[in-house]
Parts: sequence; C-alpha cells; structure tokens
Amino acid sequence: MKNLHTILEINPSNFDSVKDIIYESKLIDEKLLNLENAVVFIKHKLDRNKAKIFVKKEDDIPVAFILLYHKVSPLSKIKYNWHISYLYVKPNFRRKYIGKEIIMKCIDFAKKTKVDHISLNTDTENYAAHQLYESFGFVRKNFISNYYYYEMKLSYE
Repeated sequence: MKNLHTILEINPSNFDSVKDIIYESKLIDEKLLNLENAVVFIKHKLDRNKAKIFVKKEDDIPVAFILLYHKVSPLSKIKYNWHISYLYVKPNFRRKYIGKEIIMKCIDFAKKTKVDHISLNTDTENYAAHQLYESFGFVRKNFISNYYYYEMKLSYE
C-alpha cells in the first residue's frame, strides 16, 4: 500500500511542487521583501546545496515543510552546521505531530551529514514552539531582538 503520509527531500528539479505552500506560509513578509525574489533566493540556495527543504505530504499534497540553511562556523571555514530557518504546518494539520515528525527528519539528516549541531530561532512568545524544540533537546542559548536562539548538540556513537 502506498504511504499517504510521507516526508520527502525537495531537490531543485521538484522545487516547484512546494512553491504554493511557501507562499501560503507567509515565510517572507511582502512588505520587507518581494515574494518572487525570496522564492528565487531559496531556489538558488537549494541549487548550490546551501539549503535543504523537507516536505510532509498527505495524499500527495504538501501540508508542511521545513527549511534548513547551511551555516558556516565563524571559527572555521571547514566546519558548518544546519540552521532550521522555518517550519510551517498548514492550520488544518496542526496538533497532529507533523511538526515533531518533520523535525525528526531534519535531525536524522543533520546526523547523516555529521555536523556538530543544529540551530534555530523562534519568537519569544511562541510557547508551543519552545516546548516542541526543548522536547527534542534543543537548548536556549541567547536572546536576539524578539527571538530566542536554540542549539542542539549532536552526538555520534
């Protein structure tokens, strides 16, 4: 039986399949940046392997996505980590553990690439997100403007 609940990695050739959900997510504030330019920017990062997008589909329709950016360490040109730039779940699909599922996919991916840690920022008032990330072992490190910066060290046996 076909899996109706899959998480897929998006590559440059199938990027168009997630454009609609990216627009819907309000990932980019149109007052700050032209939406078309922002989507082109994300695609450019994806083309250069500086970004990863994982999408959760149900019945072949994207219902959630997560955007990871390649983040070079300021201390080393060789070391890099992954930064969760954005996580979006369509309103009708929230509170169904899709966020957890897609974050687990990111953590597994980060471990496969053998990075030291994975990081993210979240709004100081997004209490549900704080709980979600902390449940995975993300640790709040800094306060930056209206955001908390979180990191999760990855360990390898």
